[in-house]
Amino acid sequence: MKILACGLLSAMLLAGTAAALESISQPIATSGYTYYAIRADGALLAWGDSFHGAVGPTDQDPLPWEEANVLLENARYVDAGFITAAAIDEDGTLWGWGGHAGRTFGEEEPYRLLEDVVSVSVGETECSALCADGTVWTWGARSGVSLEEHQDDPYYPPTQVLDQVVQLFGDLAVKEDGTLVRVWFDGDTCTAAPLMEHVAAVGSLYCGIQDPAMLVQGQDGSLWRVPWENNLSDTVQWQSLGQPEKLLEDVVQFTRCTAVTADGTLWAWGSDRPAMLRDGLVDPEDPYDTEACDGIVRITNGVVCAVPCSDRTLAVLADGSLWQFPSAGFLPEWETSPDRSPAAPEKLLDQVRMPSPSPAWAADAPPPAVLKSASLEAWEARQADAADAEMGPDSLSVQEESPAKRTGGQEILELGVLAASLPGLLLAAWIRGRKK
Repeated sequence: MKILACGLLSAMLLAGTAAALESISQPIATSGYTYYAIRADGALLAWGDSFHGAVGPTDQDPLPWEEANVLLENARYVDAGFITAAAIDEDGTLWGWGGHAGRTFGEEEPYRLLEDVVSVSVGETECSALCADGTVWTWGARSGVSLEEHQDDPYYPPTQVLDQVVQLFGDLAVKEDGTLVRVWFDGDTCTAAPLMEHVAAVGSLYCGIQDPAMLVQGQDGSLWRVPWENNLSDTVQWQSLGQPEKLLEDVVQFTRCTAVTADGTLWAWGSDRPAMLRDGLVDPEDPYDTEACDGIVRITNGVVCAVPCSDRTLAVLADGSLWQFPSAGFLPEWETSPDRSPAAPEKLLDQVRMPSPSPAWAADAPPPAVLKSASLEAWEARQADAADAEMGPDSLSVQEESPAKRTGGQEILELGVLAASLPGLLLAAWIRGRKK
């Protein structure tokens, strides 16, 4: 309750200062061997492996494409995790199926989760949602100290952790001013660390190109690889970033191992990339190498968006049709097990809902840049300072680069971002006094 009260307070203080975000359409999603697609009429289809009800009620596992469940009738956005699916309907209501999605929402499925939602990101043990007012809410499994203190209540309810956000991926968020922030939240205590500037969008922390590395998109539409290291502080794992490396120009959609450019070309890399296509068939000259799959290769043309999974890639073409492309690494297995996975491109639907168009990019935008406080060089300097002071690196605190942290289960607000008015501060002080 304390967390929610602080979240609601920050929302009131920001009311009227942030422009409402527009609805986003994302018609396809995958996770492991589970697949989702939104038809042109809004019906959300789910098929494949149904871990903990991730594709809805079924007596057959895996559920074949021909018997796909219809989870929602008026969907516009879908995302998926290993045991959970989440979708947003035309009214902005967020719904969930399976796994941890409903742990704090009762027993009836689908779970009605939140309202006025723009996008959602589903993880293995938690979910995060971006609302139209720019706030980010998260819920799921507690961890660390929070789990130790709440062993009889291992799941925390929706909690606001950020505001003034325009794009979300897991615990990574892009702020209105182009700052990339990473959030750590254990169910009670939150720390948010600014990592980069001049960022338009962010993707996976593991992209399959000399991992660990994450993908970010510049404000000119370019796609960049950013290496990182995890370093332990006294409270959290501290993300330290290396220098960004440009991969592609004019990118309109990307995932951990695929990217679609403005000319409709599908590019891919990594162990889960789709097989190269030529004349509508798998290219026999595909240079896939399981030992060295870091290179970016051109897969096919005429693609609007694509999402990979373990054994195939779902792709929406420019004519609105939905196709599945075989994974390059699984081709030998598919030739011997055709009932499990496709060995050639296959059309699934004639018309699916089309994704939202990419925004207008700024041609003269500066490239994404790592903040000095989050760079590998800064971390190495802090380690050296600690050694000089006969301190171990575990004693270093990251609070100077993090938002102010309120203990006792209260929400963490980003340092320097919220400029609350005097009445708001007085109200906050009154609430805290009431809690003591």
